[in-house]
Amino acid sequence: MPQPHSSSPTYPTFDELRSRRLTERRDAAVWAVRAAEKLVAEAGGRLVIFGSLAEGGFHERSDIDIALMSIPAGRDTDIALDVELALADAGFVAEIIPERFLSPSLRDRIKERGREPCALG
Repeated sequence: MPQPHSSSPTYPTFDELRSRRLTERRDAAVWAVRAAEKLVAEAGGRLVIFGSLAEGGFHERSDIDIALMSIPAGRDTDIALDVELALADAGFVAEIIPERFLSPSLRDRIKERGREPCALG
């Protein structure tokens, strides 16, 4: 004899909702960084992401860490501000560091683990 079919709706778990929200936030961050990358390319430079967005662990309150490479001194800070404002308009806090301000240890970390936006997937 067939069992009566339960018509009660199923709801996602908290973990499922959180995972979906984090995926959406990360996707939005990648999209925003790719849009900001155009500003850097127009200035003749490269944008490299490091930190949680590049290395994993990105969450709801993560900022976006970016190094600006190959932009001449004097122009680099203007481009950094443009990128920061573009990301803020997209709802993200960002730390933008022009290449000339990178410490040797941070430069090594970026060289090792930094990623260009197209590599974020």
